[in-house]
Amino acid sequence: MAISRAILAAVARLDMLELTSRIITNPERNAPRASVAEIYALARATEGLWAVAIEAHLLVAALEMSMPWATTDAEQHERVALQIAAVRDLLTPLSPIPNQQETSDGSSN
Repeated sequence: MAISRAILAAVARLDMLELTSRIITNPERNAPRASVAEIYALARATEGLWAVAIEAHLLVAALEMSMPWATTDAEQHERVALQIAAVRDLLTPLSPIPNQQETSDGSSN
């Protein structure tokens, strides 16, 4: 089923930061009051963010696999390693893809 022009027009007028802030601030009250356009916009944003998260996860994994590089610039290697760690930390709460090997008790520590 195609999305209506009215919903698309309403989505175009949304302030996504205001919408998310409103729902996060008082979810019990504000989430049920969200309009169809707001719910659609949040769903599309979530879908887009998942795509970014998946690509970032793949990029981090590829960079990790290619280290260490042939050059001897230790400072550059350290900057890349720190950035990889920062991106991985940001992706962790978004991703169901385990970043660490689970132990026999189901934990990853």
